[in-house]
Amino acid sequence: MSNCQYCGNKDVLTREHIVPAYMYNFQKELENRVTGWNEVAQKMVGGEFKIKDVCGTCNNGVLSDLDEYSKMFLQDSGVFVQNYVKNHLSFTYDYDLLLRWLLKVSFNSSRTDGVHKHLFEKYIPFILNGSESPKKNNISIVAQMVAPEVLENSGINKESFLKLSAGSHKLNPFLIRICYGKVRGASGYTLRMIIIGPIVFHLLMFDDNISPGHAATEVRRIIKSESSAKFLMRDRNHILLMQGRKSWLDLYQHQVDRVNNPVNKSFKQNC
Repeated sequence: MSNCQYCGNKDVLTREHIVPAYMYNFQKELENRVTGWNEVAQKMVGGEFKIKDVCGTCNNGVLSDLDEYSKMFLQDSGVFVQNYVKNHLSFTYDYDLLLRWLLKVSFNSSRTDGVHKHLFEKYIPFILNGSESPKKNNISIVAQMVAPEVLENSGINKESFLKLSAGSHKLNPFLIRICYGKVRGASGYTLRMIIIGPIVFHLLMFDDNISPGHAATEVRRIIKSESSAKFLMRDRNHILLMQGRKSWLDLYQHQVDRVNNPVNKSFKQNC
């Protein structure tokens, strides 16, 4: 019998979804077999991904409650569509609940490949009960909206992608991806990314002893690098995102190339 990764108790461990089951269920309703890019498998994949290291109390209790919050939040934002082609996106949020959920799904993902797992351990009490909310120089959230891809201008030739456009010449599908990345010139933090349809959440997880000024500089740097990005503020609850220059395919391009050209191993980006 092993210890739960959240509460540490020795108990019978259950299977926790990496991303909430309702996202998979929504994709099944669309008859979409493509979930997103799996870095461990090194391919675009479908199916439900789980990790068996969480006790039933955590899985069916607070973690389930956080998933319920995220479902309501995403439904209200209007992203639950097969093809998001609007040029803007707005949502109302509870900062701490949103951050707790983003940390939860990113922590789940980090345990599948062993990368960055240690970064989340000090935030487990916050994920479980909201205690000791991280400061801006601990973690910051930057959100952006990616643009649809104009199909006639792209190299997409996968039938599973073309079907999602539903007759439109633009495609911005409901794909899910949790990964990590890097911004040129950045220092003092690890960047985790949670991509859900047209929304990209950048989690800037700062190193210990990073000053508020340094953290603010890095937030400005990432906003400057992503034209549509905005900093989420704790003392506000609503944000409007406008469509940026990058499309969803810009974020996936190396991975899509790996599917279309499986013998090409030159692309080794994580994000």
